[in-house]
Amino acid sequence: MAIEFVKTRVFPQGMAPADERQALELIEICGRTAYKSEDKITEDSARSFVLMLKKHGHLSVLEHSNAVLGIEENVCRSPASSIPPIETFRRSLVDRLEVRNGYHRFASIPSSTGFAMGGNYRSWIDTVGYLRDREPRYACFFQKHLNRFYPNLFEAPETSFEGPEYRVSLLREEEQMGILKQDPDSDLPVFVFKFICDRGITHEVVRHRVLSFTQESTRYVNYGNKGMTVILPEELEPFFDAQKGSFTARNPLVQMWIQRAETIFKWYQEDLKRGLKPQTARDILPNLLKSEIMVSGRWSGWKHFIALRDSKQAHPRIRFIAQEVRKYFESIDLF
Repeated sequence: MAIEFVKTRVFPQGMAPADERQALELIEICGRTAYKSEDKITEDSARSFVLMLKKHGHLSVLEHSNAVLGIEENVCRSPASSIPPIETFRRSLVDRLEVRNGYHRFASIPSSTGFAMGGNYRSWIDTVGYLRDREPRYACFFQKHLNRFYPNLFEAPETSFEGPEYRVSLLREEEQMGILKQDPDSDLPVFVFKFICDRGITHEVVRHRVLSFTQESTRYVNYGNKGMTVILPEELEPFFDAQKGSFTARNPLVQMWIQRAETIFKWYQEDLKRGLKPQTARDILPNLLKSEIMVSGRWSGWKHFIALRDSKQAHPRIRFIAQEVRKYFESIDLF
């Protein structure tokens, strides 16, 4: 069928995984959403796909990730050690990264004198590069430990510096969540959602710039062969069976909308046939065109999203999304 109507939907993906293999698989899903090439995913395709993104500088897709390092004092540290106390190291890091304070989250680790430092892969890549010219021993320290946990994404440092030596661990999802529930300001976990909505709504979603986005691309997806899918307008909901994905009645209102969509899709196909590329032919596509968008963010960002969008003043479809996001956080006791 050339034209299909679908309802707005929300699919929670859970927390960005700490495990490298699982994290690469999630990034591949996000990246392939943009090109609608999910059919190319295989059991071992994630690593090469993500390394390709990194090589070409497509680092925005790597934002759908989270690496949280737990940094603690060495138990064997002697009073005469030249290694600074852990709190001194933390303050030093915060000072050096002050101009980049949106990149990382710092939090205390319960029952420990240490601290946690979290960031997505893009922020860690950028921060290591930032520190390399300003504080090489810190850059070496982080690169060494990131390489321990994420050897596919972070190479071992080429040079060795007399840098800080602390016990460094990788905080798993349940540990991140435990800290968040004890201290809501810690903001360590990253939560990922998939939205199926119209492009008009995605324009509103991406205004929440503390979140990260990878969206189905009308530049590269050719709908000429796939057919055109549009989001169901509210006024057609009484005539639509969501389970069957079809209309229960062909009243004049339904017929009008189908005719509109068929006309637009016909114009799109004609533009492709006369040689226009999808990135140009898309100019005729409607605001109601179905789009898939992967969205990642920390608790503070999602809390703000819900506060603004679960409102009577919000568009009905983005309010539905915000309510579904709220339900997910209620299910994990964050509301």
